[in-house]
Amino acid sequence: MDVISFERLEEWLVYLTLSFKEIVKTSLSHKPICHVALSGGSTPVPFYERLCTEALPWEKICFWLGDERWVPSEDPQSNEGMIRRTLGATNKEFQFYGWHLSEEPSQAAALYEKMLLEKVGNPPVFDLILLGIGEDGHTASLFPDSKALEEKEHYTALSLQPSSGQIRLTFTFPLINMAHQIWFLVSGNKKQPIIEKVLSASPEIPAGKVIAKNKKLIWLKA
Repeated sequence: MDVISFERLEEWLVYLTLSFKEIVKTSLSHKPICHVALSGGSTPVPFYERLCTEALPWEKICFWLGDERWVPSEDPQSNEGMIRRTLGATNKEFQFYGWHLSEEPSQAAALYEKMLLEKVGNPPVFDLILLGIGEDGHTASLFPDSKALEEKEHYTALSLQPSSGQIRLTFTFPLINMAHQIWFLVSGNKKQPIIEKVLSASPEIPAGKVIAKNKKLIWLKA
């Protein structure tokens, strides 16, 4: 895995933006739509806000969401809500597919998988998937000891946040590991111990099970 680290936010943002544009350009050189899965949390927010201002072929980019909390999209905890307020804030051509396809979470996960197969392809191979890393080593909503870690057939699953029991919807490893590019976006120094485990591909932690060929850890150390 390539590790690219930055001390300043602006340098991190410039690198992410230029690299994102290159991925889109490469993807659109051989197919009509570029598919990108976004991550939630606070780390990617400045990147989404920057990307929103860029001149991109927005009508040819479809954005998806790697995991979601089972809360209304208007809830402050919602990843979809955060993405619509940042990346989609001023963009009328913003194309985004969220998880809220049913009032029942297991059905919503199944419908999201169905939509992935219809729109991304069978199998659904993403051009880029953005991921975070939690201090417990989780990525997307794939937590230590979660049954979703062992999912081999489906591309989406339900998961429970260990401490709160909150229902999550998440991509699974069969889907994540097919992606053409994986970016782990990390900020701060307190995650150094868990990052070392990720870099060693430790099977002890969920993030260590990401075995896609082209992976980058893009680290804002400030």
